[in-house]
Amino acid sequence: MTTARTVGLAAGCAAAVLLAGCNLWPGGLGHVDLPYDAERTREVTPRRLDDSARAPSRTVEQGMEELRAREPVAEGEPPRAVQEVLDGLVGMSVEQFRLDVLRNNLDLQVALYDPEIAGRKVSEEEGKFDAVIGGKYGYYRGDTPELDGPLSKITSDDPLLDGAVIKQTEIEQERENQDIGVGLKVPLPTGGTVALESLWKQKSITDPQRFDQYLAATRFSFSQPLLRGGGTRAALAPIRMARVGERISEVQTKLKVLAILAKGEKAYWRLYAARRFLDVRAEQFRLAEQNLEVARARIAQGVSPEIEDIRAELSKVGFYEAVVVAETDWRLRQRELKTFLVDPRLPLDGTAMIETSTEPLLASLELDRAQLVDAALAERLDLIELELRLVRNGLEVGLRENQILPLANLDFSYGTLERDNGLGSAWDSQWDLDHDELFVGFSFEIPFTNQRRVAQLDSAILKRAKTMATRRSRELQVRREVLDMVDIVEQNWRRIVAARQKVVVAGANYEAEVEQFEQGVRTQREVFEALSSLGDAQISEIKAIVDYQVAQIDLAFATGTLLGYAKVDLGPLRLPAVE
Repeated sequence: MTTARTVGLAAGCAAAVLLAGCNLWPGGLGHVDLPYDAERTREVTPRRLDDSARAPSRTVEQGMEELRAREPVAEGEPPRAVQEVLDGLVGMSVEQFRLDVLRNNLDLQVALYDPEIAGRKVSEEEGKFDAVIGGKYGYYRGDTPELDGPLSKITSDDPLLDGAVIKQTEIEQERENQDIGVGLKVPLPTGGTVALESLWKQKSITDPQRFDQYLAATRFSFSQPLLRGGGTRAALAPIRMARVGERISEVQTKLKVLAILAKGEKAYWRLYAARRFLDVRAEQFRLAEQNLEVARARIAQGVSPEIEDIRAELSKVGFYEAVVVAETDWRLRQRELKTFLVDPRLPLDGTAMIETSTEPLLASLELDRAQLVDAALAERLDLIELELRLVRNGLEVGLRENQILPLANLDFSYGTLERDNGLGSAWDSQWDLDHDELFVGFSFEIPFTNQRRVAQLDSAILKRAKTMATRRSRELQVRREVLDMVDIVEQNWRRIVAARQKVVVAGANYEAEVEQFEQGVRTQREVFEALSSLGDAQISEIKAIVDYQVAQIDLAFATGTLLGYAKVDLGPLRLPAVE
């Protein structure tokens, strides 16, 4: 056995052993290192919250003692619990809030990947028309034994040879062959291809006698579909569809940006409301403490019964609970707004808090309904998206119409071939064009039913019809949304006027009740009820004001825009850095 044969056999055996030993790999075949072990993904760990406490627990009785020990709050000052949460406020306007959201919001950063992915899809489709340069090299060596060839019958003018049957026998010999080839293939926008290829071959017999043969060939070929897949409309349809898809992704991203900003602005006004609620509850608590001091002074003077102390204390405790609830809601709204901002200066668990510096718009709006509806039909991004989808549906229908055509190809090739004593001389000799070859061919293929491609065309037509129906339905929905929001905006303005009047009346009623209590005509019960009515009226006014701002945001969003006068430029938006 020769050395080459020994090496080849050894390599084959080694490959077989390697494949057979796959199951001996650590972890078994297909093992993947996971970031979590099985215990963390299958078991639920219990947690004791008292293990995470920063201070010893207190009983209800201890909390009551602390509440009774609190000193009265001076006029114009919030309770200490409120003052603690108001320390370290960071002022922020709506405009600054929008800019920070565009820079830092995590949901927005996620949305920004979609247009980039769609852009890569365009590049992917365009890449199908990239020219390809290729090459190959092959070497063959063989020591063949003597082999029987086919039986042949001789046809000759010589009667002795004519009709004789011979058997061709290939003698034992050693061969060496080398193949070298380079080529260029260029896809065409018409759906066809152009190719240029050069080949060099060396065929040698080294034993029992030396024989060398060198061949050089150059071939130019052209292939063009005439029906199915032919023409720029069919060949470029995937690129055009990808470009429309990229624009759809941009529109969808812009719509997500508007939705995030609209939600963020609503959270901004909810924080504004929470702060005002806290102010109202704190003022109620301060007045309740003041009433308690007045009641105790009157009891000490003997002009009021001791039960007034109990009633005033009950009023104070009730308003303290309202302060606690309002302060917690304010903290929750802070975190809600911070979630939109993702600002390292404003961590969720930090002491820095946001103070809304933009005041609400308190002016009536006489809105032109028809103008707003027309603007919405022109600006709504979901309607623009449907228009783009219709364009893509049309491109798909055209592509599917082409695909149901029969397959018919035109093929052409021309080349030269030469044989000589060396590769270089064979290459040079071929350009004498003494030996050339020409091929022109036509092939076709017609399916019996073409069911698959016809079904794809029907599906594309139905998708376009569905998109058209969706657009008509969406237009009707847009009209309704705009008209509904106009009514809500006008309703909330009237609510503000009514709530303001209610506050004025409730304030006058409270002052009258306090004055009559000091005169001994009313009890602390009536004062408590009047103070509660005043607080409820103030809360109702704040809610109406915030609802008015939110309704304007919803109306602007319904027309496909943002509330305000400053534009939001989405151009500078960039993908976050990938770590």
